[in-house]
Amino acid sequence: MDAGGGMRQVEYDVVIVGGGMVGATLALMLAQRPGLRIAIVEAASPPQTDARGFQPSFDGRSTALSRSTAQAFVQLGLWPEIRRYSQPIRHIEVSEQGRWGRVRLDAEEEGIEALGFVMENAWLGRLLYGACTADAAIDWMSACRVQAIDAVAGVQRVQVHSATGEFLLQARLLVAADGAHSSLRAAMQVASDTFDYTQCAVVCNVDSSEAHADRAYERFCHGEVLALLPRVDASRALIWTAPPARARELERAQEGEFLRQLGQRLGPAWGRWRARTAPVVYPLQRIIARQQVQAGRVLLGNAAHFLHPVAGQGFNLCVRDAAALARTVHAQMERGGDPGDIASLRLYEEGRRRDQALITTFSDRLVRLFAVDHALLSHLRSLGMSLFDLTPGSKTLLARLSMGAL
Repeated sequence: MDAGGGMRQVEYDVVIVGGGMVGATLALMLAQRPGLRIAIVEAASPPQTDARGFQPSFDGRSTALSRSTAQAFVQLGLWPEIRRYSQPIRHIEVSEQGRWGRVRLDAEEEGIEALGFVMENAWLGRLLYGACTADAAIDWMSACRVQAIDAVAGVQRVQVHSATGEFLLQARLLVAADGAHSSLRAAMQVASDTFDYTQCAVVCNVDSSEAHADRAYERFCHGEVLALLPRVDASRALIWTAPPARARELERAQEGEFLRQLGQRLGPAWGRWRARTAPVVYPLQRIIARQQVQAGRVLLGNAAHFLHPVAGQGFNLCVRDAAALARTVHAQMERGGDPGDIASLRLYEEGRRRDQALITTFSDRLVRLFAVDHALLSHLRSLGMSLFDLTPGSKTLLARLSMGAL
């Protein structure tokens, strides 16, 4: 990469490509150590009034925040504001349509305030963006695209194009947090294993005449999965997973027909339904990078592992990754070392292996277990859920998994 021709050069300690929820969270974690200089390179233009919709991940979808994620935001000083815009989950119920077996989790039984919290991505994005732009250690570079990356004598060089010209960013550590279909992962020549679930998520917000009562609900229905998350505005976030053709059919359905089918799958106890937002379809895949670190480079967030949303743990896993990476960088800086040192980055990768494998396997097997629409298997699943619900300690284990506490 030629840095000539009057290209402006700027030096940082860490350059993060991707200003979504994971990239922004990592930047704030890194900035906890005074003296670090951090750049976020984001392709989207800056928001005009707030962060709603300006960045692809800051949309109307909702994210379930585990207790471990909440604790991470406590340490960043963001939790009071996040808590204001989030809805606690105090009960979780999992069932299968037409079967008596079910699993129930209760925060009070576990001796805690909530099993997790639900927040709209747009609001979380707004808070993260505001915190990053207010932090003098972080330069947020909007409407910028990475043209090329290379390394010279251990220094990562990132050529960036913007409306105001070309920049050459130099840092000891480059973090690729640019999503599931990461262009930086390709530029780093990192292979990934992709599995297409041949499913899509139909996402929208709905109201019911019955209060949500702080309850998250997941129902498996003959090869489809419906998840309902309580929202702070008293509505519910609906994630309806179905085969692609069926998902497109739901997306195109008239509102009355969509709500009729929703009520049919959930039963009359939920009352009358009303749509808050139009359904949007998202294809579902599992994408796992075969390596997450190179000398001076790290894949983070969906660029490292993109999971099926059935267990609702993708973002929470990424926050734990970000926290571990920030600790690794801080430790290296404390001892006067290089934050891009490959030995320390490999230790980071190895340290995250168990947690990543646990969540990836749990999400994948849950999808496969309920994807098969077979009467005998359905009875066995129902029996299994009932036994699980009655077995001492099993619900606490599942609750700890959902809270990110294993």
